[in-house]
Amino acid sequence: MPAKKKADPKRKLISMGSNGEKNYSFSRAVVQGDWCFVAGTVGDDYNTGEIPESVVQQAHNTFANIMAAMKAGGFELGHAVRVQYTVSDRKYIPEVRPVLKQYFGEIRPAATMVVADLVDPKMKIEIEVTAYKG
Repeated sequence: MPAKKKADPKRKLISMGSNGEKNYSFSRAVVQGDWCFVAGTVGDDYNTGEIPESVVQQAHNTFANIMAAMKAGGFELGHAVRVQYTVSDRKYIPEVRPVLKQYFGEIRPAATMVVADLVDPKMKIEIEVTAYKG
């Protein structure tokens, strides 16, 4: 069994209580000093546990989930400096592009988009964010 790591008082682990966090043993976000690292986040509704069919609604839910985690850590979406988008099929890119622009249009973080399978076949988009405030 691995040794337990000593708690770092400058590190804050943020959980939103999602099934993914529980099932895969991760924090939704980790705040370390002036940095906030938001894990790959999908568009499930944390209240119902459901994933909507629409990729556009999934994208909006994903941003709501990301912003809630960032707020819990004392950050705002405007602090984003890097983002990775993962879509499960390139056909979704034209549909999600306006949503990405809605949230990141003026922020313009460094970004990468990847097309790859996601853990659950109902998932169509996942977004990971790194933010800095200093």
